[in-house]
Amino acid sequence: YLSVYDVTRRDTFVKLDNWLNELETYCTRNDIVKMLVGNKIDKENREVDRNEGLKFARKHSMLFIEASAKTCDGVQCAFEELVEKIIQTPGLWESESQNRGVKLSNKDEGYGGGGACGGYCSML
Repeated sequence: YLSVYDVTRRDTFVKLDNWLNELETYCTRNDIVKMLVGNKIDKENREVDRNEGLKFARKHSMLFIEASAKTCDGVQCAFEELVEKIIQTPGLWESESQNRGVKLSNKDEGYGGGGACGGYCSML
């Protein structure tokens, strides 16, 4: 589950609770990986502080990152961390359909284990 808000518009941040309520209402899994992304960090007129986003993410057990879709800052990191967390949650990809063409490996080829983005993302 990926939830994105605009750091320059407080109303988008305030509505996050509504989206999480929808998720809790309709999602049948309890091991879902959730990430919160504060977008548009390239803009000057910020209305939502980074610490406010981080606090919200921690409260709801979400990964957190700030990014800019315009400059691409943090975008790749967000997806890499999300995929890494999904891989670390075997219940999401281990199932009776395991033999349908995708095979995951535990080999650490060139990976230092400290997070794909060198600690840029806040892992919870």
